[in-house]
This record gives sequence, C-alpha cells and structure tokens, in this order.
Amino acid sequence: MIRNTLVFFLILFISIQELIANALDKKKPNIIVFIADDASPDFGCYGNKYVKTPNIDKLAAKGVQFNNAFVSSPQSSPSRISMMTGQYAHTLGVEDLHTPIDDKTKLIPSYLKEAGYYTGCLLKTHWGDFGTRQFDFSFVNKKDLYYESYMTSTNKLFLQYQKFLDQAGSNPFFMWVGFIDPHRPYKEPQTKNVHQPDQVFLPPTFVDGPGSREDLVDYYDEIHRLDQHVGFMLAELERRGVIDNTVVIFLSDNGMPFQRAKGFLYDSGIKIPLIVSWPGKTKEGVKHNNGFVSGVDMAPTILDIAGIPAPENMYGKSFLPLITNHTARGREAIFTERNWHDTEEYCRSIRTEKYKLIYNGIPNTTAANTGDMRLSPAWYELLAAKREGKLKPEQSQLFLFPRPTIELYDLENDPYELNNLAGRAEYLETAMTLMKQLLNWQKATKDTKPGDRVKEDIIDRMTGIPVTPTLLRNVDEIM
Repeated sequence: MIRNTLVFFLILFISIQELIANALDKKKPNIIVFIADDASPDFGCYGNKYVKTPNIDKLAAKGVQFNNAFVSSPQSSPSRISMMTGQYAHTLGVEDLHTPIDDKTKLIPSYLKEAGYYTGCLLKTHWGDFGTRQFDFSFVNKKDLYYESYMTSTNKLFLQYQKFLDQAGSNPFFMWVGFIDPHRPYKEPQTKNVHQPDQVFLPPTFVDGPGSREDLVDYYDEIHRLDQHVGFMLAELERRGVIDNTVVIFLSDNGMPFQRAKGFLYDSGIKIPLIVSWPGKTKEGVKHNNGFVSGVDMAPTILDIAGIPAPENMYGKSFLPLITNHTARGREAIFTERNWHDTEEYCRSIRTEKYKLIYNGIPNTTAANTGDMRLSPAWYELLAAKREGKLKPEQSQLFLFPRPTIELYDLENDPYELNNLAGRAEYLETAMTLMKQLLNWQKATKDTKPGDRVKEDIIDRMTGIPVTPTLLRNVDEIM
C-alpha cells in the first residue's frame, strides 16, 4: 500500500513537472529591441579595436552577430518606420525626414498586443504620435536627457524601464528602447576620457587632423555611454529572472553622423550592427555572413518570434531562420532610398555581394549633407583642406559637380566606394542588369519618381547652416 502510494505521488510529481515544462516552453518569449541613433558597426565585436563596448560585445558572444545588415534608408524616421511596419518608407509616403505615419498604419505593437503582449517604448521613436499611441507604455522625446548630467539621465531612463517591467507583470513583453546616442550634438553628458585621439580609426574620407580625431573620440564616448545603458538594462532582466526567456535585439537606425555616411547610400551610411541573442535558441558566438538582412525585415521577424503571421502588406521577410540556423542564407540583394533630409534628394540603390549601383535622381547638384555636418569638426577640417587645395582624391568625392546620375562600385575591390565604374564599357552589362532590378523593385513597392514630392532645402547643402528664419531661431529642430 505504501509502495503504491509512493509510486502514485512519483508519477504525479513527474506529470506536474512535465506540465510546467510544457507551459514554460509554450510561453511566448519577451522581446526587447535596443536601437542606437547614428551608429555604424563601430563596436569591439565588429572589429573596432579602439572603441570600448564590453556589454554589446558580450551580447554578441552569446548570440548571432550579423555582418551584412543594412537599413532601408540612411535617415532616422524613414528607417525606423520601415523597421516597425515591414514596409518601405516611400510606400507609406513617409520617406522624408520627420514625416509621421497616418492613422491607418499599424506598427509592431498593435499586432503583439492582440497576442497578449504588454508593449512599451522609451526615448526616441520618430514615427509620430499615432505610432506612439499604439504602445501600452511610453516615455519618449525626452530631449532634455541630452543636456543633463550622466547620472541624472541614466537614472531617469532606468526608472522608466523598471516601471515598464513592473507593469508588464506576468505578461510577455515587447520593449523598444530608442537611445539618443551617438546622435549629435556631442555635449555633456559624455563619458569623457574613455577614448583618446591617437586611438581612433580614420576612414580614408577623413582628414587626419586634431578636429577629426577629437570628433571621433566624442563619437566613441557616446557609443560607450550607450553600451553602459545596454549593460544596465540587461542586468535588470537577469535580476528579475526573465533573461532566459527574452530575445534581445541590438541594431542602429543608420550609419555614423559624419561626411559621406549618415544620409548617404554608401555602406558607411546604410550598414549597421545587428545582434540577436535568444537563450536556448541561438548558438553562442555565431557570425552570420551568408547573405543580407534589411531593416524592412525587422517587423516580420519580431512577429515570427512571437508566433504571429506577418500581414500580406509587409515587403520584409522574417530572418528568424537565420537566427536559429547560422548556415541559412539571407537576401541576395538589398535596396535602399534617400529622400528629403534638410535638403531635397532622390537617391535609390541596389547592393549585392559584389556590386552596388546608386541612382541619383537629382544629379545636377553636389551631394547633400545632413544638418549634422554643421556640428562636426571633422567636416570643417575637410572644408579647410579643400580651401587650401590639400584634399586627397578619396576626400574630394563629396565635392563633385555635377555628380553622376549612376554610380557603380566593385565592393570586393573598392570597399569605400571611391572608384565609379559606371562610365566603363566593360561594366555596362552589369550596370544595366542592376538598374533593371532596381526599377523592378521601385515598381513593386510603389515608389515615387523624382519631382513627385518636392520640399525646399532648409539648410545649405554643404555647410549645414539653416537658411530659414524659423530654423535660425531654433536650430535644434532640424536634428
């Protein structure tokens, strides 16, 4: 009798354990997205031996690091909206900077809430009020954090983060954290004295001078501050015991805020870091190099992680198979666009593993910088070298006038995209093939044509100096 009772309770115990295990296995994973503001892959895990990013490096060591991730636009709001909708910015009519979504466009949180997720966003959003209202919890547009002390801004952010986690309770949660680093202006608070001017990586498009080196030091310091915030937030997930059921995604909205980077379709403007860690699902320390991932793929991927089918209007495709199987192949090509960003532009590009073709729909101008350049010592150092006739060929690319309608680069042999091959007969067939693919993509995604939606320039294309009375009164508005 006693033996039968023990057997009964043993079987009952095992059954309960199995039920608990099955319940935990079926519980939807939490999802948290950390997105940097204007960061190229300048992190230790991506090979920058000077910048100090221990927390993000640790995250990469625990998950999958994508080495061929690109945004659909090198501009903040079009890029972020594309990520959150799975659609291209021009399809939604939000391709110009600071253009909010309309009241019919659904973002990721609307789909997740229907599946029982508690959703939240912190700090920078850049998709407009209707987008923010789709979240259960929000703490956004806190621009004063730029100017407060490091500890004050960190404490404010962290308290809101804890508040969100408290309110999520036992529900699966989705959190989007839009950091304000390393966006200019590089004012206090900065984690000073972390990096030194003699220990920065200078791209060939930079003048090697004190202004450029100090500018990069500030950029590195802001990235380091971002890394510390990521570390704080990950530690809180561990403290609460939820890290093992949380998918962590780290990426950036576009490239670094320097010349020929942010706002440009060169790799320095569109290539981003992308790291995904999912305990129990991702192998540790994987570096994915097999094909491409685009920012437009973010929404269908997050929905896929949550077990939600992507709606038919999404052009992106889930890269979940690449997260769980590092040998799976990504996209064969990625497409990007640049439109109005302080100045009128219409640029489109297609990038394959070997080539990139850029179409400049407004060719009879110089290239258009963003307003960030007026805050960049590196840019002024470049202008000074131009005035003095000291520019090297690779540093003079931005000053071409008129610039070509078509640019074609062999990325395997010319990674900085300095030698335009479009005018060479032996590359005509390659250019024609890529242009056809680009035109087909434009048609399929309902793209506009040059001149369809035109806005006036509000800054000088070269210096970034505001040219309208309103902006002169409040220059921060163009940031």
